[in-house]
Amino acid sequence: MIEPYSLSKEALDRKLILQEPLLREAPGGKFSHSAIIYPLTGGGSDRIFCRIREGERSLIFLIDPNLAEFSAYIQIGQFLYENQLPVPRIYSFDEQSGKALLEDLGDESFFLKGLSYSDPSLWQEGYRKIIDVLITLQGICAERIATCAPIQNRVFDYGQLRWETAYFTRYFLKEYCQLSVEDEELEEGFHHLAASFAEEPRVLMHRDFQSQNIIWKFGKPYLIDFQGARQGIAAYDLASLLNDCYLVLDDLTRQSLISYYLDQRQRRLGTKLAEEEFQDIYLRAALQRNMQALGAFGFLSRVKNKRQFEQFIPAGVRYLKANLPRYAPLRILERIIRSLVMG
Repeated sequence: MIEPYSLSKEALDRKLILQEPLLREAPGGKFSHSAIIYPLTGGGSDRIFCRIREGERSLIFLIDPNLAEFSAYIQIGQFLYENQLPVPRIYSFDEQSGKALLEDLGDESFFLKGLSYSDPSLWQEGYRKIIDVLITLQGICAERIATCAPIQNRVFDYGQLRWETAYFTRYFLKEYCQLSVEDEELEEGFHHLAASFAEEPRVLMHRDFQSQNIIWKFGKPYLIDFQGARQGIAAYDLASLLNDCYLVLDDLTRQSLISYYLDQRQRRLGTKLAEEEFQDIYLRAALQRNMQALGAFGFLSRVKNKRQFEQFIPAGVRYLKANLPRYAPLRILERIIRSLVMG
């Protein structure tokens, strides 16, 4: 077996990258020795992305040390592309070494795009385009999903929901906030929350559907970081987008976009959901998602020493402070979160 690609300084060696056999399959032919190569930074994963540019041509070279995750990325990326979802095209890859050559979508995430908006109508237009893509994603039928093993074999079920709240407890409450949390009532509340989703219909979900994982190009959104896609509840991805810690919406805009989602879902998928009923599902999904995000920020800042993620923690705390009073089973968590100065 070929060893996984080393993530030492050699991994970014310009000469070694230009000698990669994968580049022979690059659109437009092999790059010359005058090509410019530089790493793309940011994000919470250990993957390395490099941009290879020569003249007007630009491609992305991916190096992933986690071969299982890399395999899922390739299979899901091809599946989404074949099902008309806006994702980067995968030109070539080597599963044994965790390397791939991808379409370059540019650097403008929706997070950056959103920060530039001053007119609320532009926010609405951008988010509606993203919600249209989300509905397309959720509309992929079970028969098609069955053809993509990583999605077919992964379900966002009770166990995964409880894993997220355990992650939140460990890395946010204990590691980041330095709180001593050993409470049966809190665990019972987490159990109640996870169990409440048991009867919800399952759709194809991205699992990390937030503004930094959406690239804006040619006036439309493209999805990236989809390797965690699985079957799960529809409201989770919507809550990831509209209760995003990176790009915060006002309540009026958020409610307007929830109504747009419900209307378009009924028109396009024939699925009618009463708004009051969906608001309850959405509340629970938003609580779940924001706890996951805070757990991730705690892990990245304390364990991975990626301190840039700390700036987004107050937004997550504010979401919990606003929504926990509306969910009785987690009253004890409400008291804990209310005591935090941040947010």
